[in-house]
Amino acid sequence: MKIDAQFKIEAIDNHSPHLETVRKLWRANSKTLGNLPKGAFEERAACRQILVALDSEGVCVGYLLYRHSRDWFTITHLCIDPSCRGKGVAKQLVDHLKQITKSSRGIKLKCRRDYNLQGMWSSFGFIATCHVEAKAKNKKLTVWVLEHNPLPLLSTMIKQQLESKLCVMIAPDIFLDLYLDENNKNINSDEENILLADWVQSELDLCINDEIFNQINRIDNSHERDRQNYFAQSFTRLPGDVLRLDDNLNILQKITKKNNFVIDEDKLRYIARSIASESHVFLSRDKQFLDLADIIYGNFKLSVIQPEELINRLDELRDKPDYQPVRFSGTHLEQIQVKRGQEDFLANYFHNYKLKENKTAFQQELRRYLAEHDKFESILVRESNNVPLALIVYGKQKNQELEIPIIRVGNHNLSSTLARHILFKSILKSARDQRYFTRITDKYPEETIIEAIQEDVFVKVNNGWLKANLSVTQSCVELSNNLTNLATEFGEEYNFIKEIAKNLNKESIVLDAQLSVDIERFLFPAKITDSELTTFIIPIQPRWASYLFDEHLGKQMLALPGFGSKPELAFNREAVYYRAIQNSRGLNAPCRILWYVSETQSEGKGKGFQDVGYIGACSYVDEVVIGKSKELYRRFQRLGVYNETNVDSIRKDKNGDIMAIRFSGTELFKNSVSFQEVQQALNKDNLLLVSPYKINNESFIKLYNLGNG
Repeated sequence: MKIDAQFKIEAIDNHSPHLETVRKLWRANSKTLGNLPKGAFEERAACRQILVALDSEGVCVGYLLYRHSRDWFTITHLCIDPSCRGKGVAKQLVDHLKQITKSSRGIKLKCRRDYNLQGMWSSFGFIATCHVEAKAKNKKLTVWVLEHNPLPLLSTMIKQQLESKLCVMIAPDIFLDLYLDENNKNINSDEENILLADWVQSELDLCINDEIFNQINRIDNSHERDRQNYFAQSFTRLPGDVLRLDDNLNILQKITKKNNFVIDEDKLRYIARSIASESHVFLSRDKQFLDLADIIYGNFKLSVIQPEELINRLDELRDKPDYQPVRFSGTHLEQIQVKRGQEDFLANYFHNYKLKENKTAFQQELRRYLAEHDKFESILVRESNNVPLALIVYGKQKNQELEIPIIRVGNHNLSSTLARHILFKSILKSARDQRYFTRITDKYPEETIIEAIQEDVFVKVNNGWLKANLSVTQSCVELSNNLTNLATEFGEEYNFIKEIAKNLNKESIVLDAQLSVDIERFLFPAKITDSELTTFIIPIQPRWASYLFDEHLGKQMLALPGFGSKPELAFNREAVYYRAIQNSRGLNAPCRILWYVSETQSEGKGKGFQDVGYIGACSYVDEVVIGKSKELYRRFQRLGVYNETNVDSIRKDKNGDIMAIRFSGTELFKNSVSFQEVQQALNKDNLLLVSPYKINNESFIKLYNLGNG
């Protein structure tokens, strides 16, 4: 490990004697650094946004010029005197900038790809995020980012998601194996990577860290680079403390040197980022990683194992999938009000003996709720043969929040999915009753319920879990003020929403569509009216609407009291819709969808639906994937509803590809918005809805409010 010479790093002002040296260094390297307007150096120096490196004799041998915009700092120039290159001057300048900016979101820069500085920026801890066109003809700029502080809300969401599934960090070799399998048209089911199996994905959250994008960035072929970048977006990306990253890397370098291990520097950085994340398991078949397994575990408690070893440990969990709507075919379920006299019967199914809950006390509690039916609503979900599947009690005493003192799903093959469905419906119920919060106070929650609570980002409070759910359409500023007022009105326990309120005041929320989605999900069903999140009206045949989300249409096919048409529909939190690529109008994730149930009923079982031609629901698009019908069907088969023939019948483009839209968080409107109302809202007399139709925020809010008014 090379020890760099130490240079003094300091910020200069516009009166500094070093400013002229900075200009000379720039002029000597202006071909690569580019031009700056007259007076730019003086202006930056006056803002103390030029750092200089001074050698032992006080001579300026390099400089870093940067600017500050909103929550980010941007490096404009990094220039080192040729006589001092390779001595660590650039790293010391960048490290100083890291230190003085660590309370910000982070640091960004753009660098010409053909300058071949990928290794340098990677070693400084930056991540290659994307490529944009340079001013020079046929040249690309790589956008590099070093993120200090993800938004607190997003960190909380990731943390709670990781508590509900086993999170495993996959090494670059596993990532590449999965990528090749995903794109192998000739692979059969026997050869499919075990990590892609539905039951495995229901137990594991396969994660990557940002270092994978630097490895992808080394690929010269731009088409292949883009494909791998796109594939990487399908994995959970775990953040890590940048300062811990540097410490971990230093320790790893010392360990490998001391033990004479040979390992590539980029692999060390990947493992260092993995250690800095919240993962405790690291999957790899790479001998360089596996040889370090004992040392890494001894120093960092990160288990480095092969996928096959992990799968063998998970095999016993096969019968507890988190999400398998395909299993529900042929199941008849119903929702009923619990009646007096059923307490003893229900206690046999739902008292939590594992947590040593007293059965008699549970019976007494349930009797109390049934007796006070003006304050509590007790609901049972059961199969048609009267076998109980889930029990939920709503407490309606408080105007501002819906309380759930009992929520149980028992132990059966639908438990996990029922838990998620019931929570989703409860949040919507709370919001539609004009309550601001949902509070779960069950003292003996099952493990399945806790997992679902964490995935829905409830906040742990003294007597249970609390979640905000605002039925509002407001701008960032309005929503921020609303949250602040609610926290002030209801007290300290509600202060978690103040953090969201602070984030909403940042301009980055308005400009970043994904951040807007994350905050809307956290406050679901709230909608931000001034974000950059786009909305499309997408036409869908009644047949598929009835299967995917529309309970009203579903009842025209098969009546299931309280739960709509089919079990697949009844519990769907996530689904996929296939369509032709043509005329997709730039549809991409993240965005919103308003589903227009069209009059088209030309496909066999799709015929015969009544009262169609309306917008009936709103969803979030999580992913848009282009590919061959067989590949897409295999990828999304776990979501049920479609069979392979359905998918294969979709019109293909010249490359034989179709589009899959994975969506979630579907909110069925209280009121259908008719075609005539859509025309009026959009001020379009000749409106034609035969393909995705992009609308602005104002139109979205009009239509959304019509649906929920």
